[in-house]
Amino acid sequence: MQQDLHRFIQQVGPQLAPGAVNLALVTDTHDLTHWRQSLYGPSGYWHVLEQHWLVEQLPITYRVHLGDLVDGSEPGFLTQWRLKNIVADFAASAEPFIITRGNHDDNDKFAEKNRRFVGSFPVQVFDRLVFSPERAQDGISVSEHGLVVADTDFVRVIAVNTSDVPARWINGRKNYDVKKTLAVTAGQLRELAQALATAESRDILIVSHAPAMNRRGKPALKYNGQALHNLLRAFTHRLKGTVMLGDNPDFGGEVPFDFSATAGDLIAVLAGHYHVEADYLVNGIHYSLQNVSALMGRRHALTTKYNRTWNRQLNTPTEYAGYVVSVDPPSRSLQIFGYGAASPERRFIY
Repeated sequence: MQQDLHRFIQQVGPQLAPGAVNLALVTDTHDLTHWRQSLYGPSGYWHVLEQHWLVEQLPITYRVHLGDLVDGSEPGFLTQWRLKNIVADFAASAEPFIITRGNHDDNDKFAEKNRRFVGSFPVQVFDRLVFSPERAQDGISVSEHGLVVADTDFVRVIAVNTSDVPARWINGRKNYDVKKTLAVTAGQLRELAQALATAESRDILIVSHAPAMNRRGKPALKYNGQALHNLLRAFTHRLKGTVMLGDNPDFGGEVPFDFSATAGDLIAVLAGHYHVEADYLVNGIHYSLQNVSALMGRRHALTTKYNRTWNRQLNTPTEYAGYVVSVDPPSRSLQIFGYGAASPERRFIY
């Protein structure tokens, strides 16, 4: 690992502009206690430790995890233990960290196997284990709905919680399976509208577990994906108005916004979830997907075609995948450097 990352550092370090905002990014580590040779396992936690070693060698502004920290397929006490380990490593780093919530992080994959949905977490568990230590950092804010905001002089990074699901127990069973319900509520969209409106002249980098829109230009969230996308469109056009969400009791409502006084631009939306790499435009908004950090062996039925092509194997550089994302406002450039099962370099002008 150190030999591979040392080569990566030697290649990438000289390309990071002085003063750029640099993110060390992993997503979908799907950490487990149970060892599996073809799909996930304790190597998910190893890849967090490897990122920790990487950030000590490069000028990193933020350590970032885009969700699915854990696979959520083991008894709750084990999943909570794995979550605590990962967050403890992020908190031990000298660099501030940004973590958003994935659809596996509430342990609903394990609960799906049980008739009474036993083992699923209440929404307070992720808040206690992850968001609370995250909001305890200087310069990082985490809202009631899990919207994370971090500022530099010229860039505002906003992490959107795409598992913003008001799950409740009704007659002993959870009303939403969070693993299967990607969504944002009106409350979080109002928080996002405020975060965008108060960014002043800063450029905006959005990160989330799942993107609002897929490559076909269709909503990628079960609830309010189109509304989230429309709010970002309104920001890019400096508009003022209201997004109407309908009358669903959990996901409906109104989101007023006023972006007429903002001066910054939207850089891109970085996401994971789909276990592929992709870059695509929807209404001029750049969506960029990053590959799963955890191992996806070629022979497993869940492995994506993208990762089968990599033929990922343990004890080789394809075992992991991660990125350094560099934003340089003066040159208006977004660079994404990948290691392991990832594209070595992607460059964009925003």
